[in-house]
Amino acid sequence: MIISRAEIESAVSAYRTSRKKKAQAAQSVSFDTDPLDVDYVSSSEASSFAEMAASVTAEPMYREALVKDLQQRIAQGKYYVPSEQIVEKLLGRLVLEALPA
Repeated sequence: MIISRAEIESAVSAYRTSRKKKAQAAQSVSFDTDPLDVDYVSSSEASSFAEMAASVTAEPMYREALVKDLQQRIAQGKYYVPSEQIVEKLLGRLVLEALPA
């Protein structure tokens, strides 16, 4: 698969248009009440959510079994990634790096 410069520029243009639309939509949001006048009330649901969030962050951010399997396959020389996938990731990163922040 060959990705031309025109295709990359088209994708970047579509991405920029999407970002502009999201920014305009965010600016046009109106509140029924003043956000500073809203009172905070803790509930049992909020505390259970906080407990759930704490338990999720306590777990590792990766799947240990998958990582161990990949480590074994790499060590044995049995891990293969098609070159097309590598090129796509590299080009995607280059495009994202070229975009203004």
